[in-house]
Amino acid sequence: MALIDKQLKTYILRVCAAGLAATLAACGGGSGSGSTSANGSQPLTGLKKRVLLSNQAAGTVIFVDAQKDQINTKGFNIAGASKLLAASGITVVMQQAPAGTGPTIQTINNVTEAPTVSLDLRDQAFDVTISTDGKTAYAAMRNVGEVAVFNTTTGGLQIITGLPVVTRLVEGPNEHKILAFSDNPNTLAAPNTGGFFVIDTGTNTAKVVVGLPLNQPFSAVFDPADASDNSAFILNCGTECGGTLPPSVVRVNFSNPAAPTFGPTIPVSGATVGLLNGTNLFVAGTPPASATGTLQTINTSTLAVSAPTVITNGHHTKMVLASNNRLYIGANACTAIADPLTNLTQGCLSIVNTTSGAVVMPKVSSFRQNFDVTGILPITGRTVVYVCYGGELDIFDTSTDTAITTNPPIDIVGKAFDVVLIDP
Repeated sequence: MALIDKQLKTYILRVCAAGLAATLAACGGGSGSGSTSANGSQPLTGLKKRVLLSNQAAGTVIFVDAQKDQINTKGFNIAGASKLLAASGITVVMQQAPAGTGPTIQTINNVTEAPTVSLDLRDQAFDVTISTDGKTAYAAMRNVGEVAVFNTTTGGLQIITGLPVVTRLVEGPNEHKILAFSDNPNTLAAPNTGGFFVIDTGTNTAKVVVGLPLNQPFSAVFDPADASDNSAFILNCGTECGGTLPPSVVRVNFSNPAAPTFGPTIPVSGATVGLLNGTNLFVAGTPPASATGTLQTINTSTLAVSAPTVITNGHHTKMVLASNNRLYIGANACTAIADPLTNLTQGCLSIVNTTSGAVVMPKVSSFRQNFDVTGILPITGRTVVYVCYGGELDIFDTSTDTAITTNPPIDIVGKAFDVVLIDP
């Protein structure tokens, strides 16, 4: 997996000039705080708890007051804005740019509330991750089989090549390793096996891990007990993703990628997303051709697996633990269940009470453009969760598992895609 140390001419760095009006949302203006951002353009919001929300259809990123659950007037024009990640005062915006425009990564300085670096990539980014110090971000470029590594302040760029159809990135808690997953990992090895890539963040080089226990490995949950980030629970999507073996979870030590150590294969009903809480590893997915999805808990000490809990079906990619022991699980392409009498539809969101085992699958207006869940964000210090659900922003109360009616009501014109909290 060769590393290109110099910037390629096909990758064009654009550092946003001070006061660049094109980066500001058409709504413009500020909150009337009187303070001015560093680039002299829009006033600072003055908000104490800020959320950034990406609107993919409108091509904007806007501020939300997470204390009052109100949309702020300030924002930025960022074409095709989708996934958001924030760390140490920096937000990275992945762009699914419309046809005819260059795919880019945009960074925002959360302190000055101003755009900083815009990086043109030679292909669309399918996933991004960011270091905890906010200085380094990684972008998976599926169609060219590369991962871009860039400095979020200067735009300095390196390219890791040789990662076919790389689509998803999972970074270790100690940031020594990043696991990169492909759309068709079974092609990386002999039939009935699969693989994934281990990126060393110190050298920005990648090595492939393959082995018989792997079958359509889709994602991973790192083992926090391994300070070197050399061990993780690999989620094998298996037959749900067109593989030849049933879904499973297997702990893999890849300190030596050429000779990985595999733990026992743990059969589960579905495995595309997971979350570790203490010794409980929550794993969700959808069995092949099933009308429902499943959530199961693996005890990481005994490897005992719970019976499946029914959740919505679909392609599960979001899982977040919120207050009141509520586990929020989001999917896309689920089977929406409409109720014509109420004009409400059960979509792709499941809320599981991990204490009682109760499951709520909230219904929303049937007039939404779709029922995919693309963003989930618990608000610290409150019992609320922001959810980008079918292009709208819904706010749920974790004590009642019901949506909150805001005043004024929040109506997203476009497609709310993701949300990120940039204040404690």
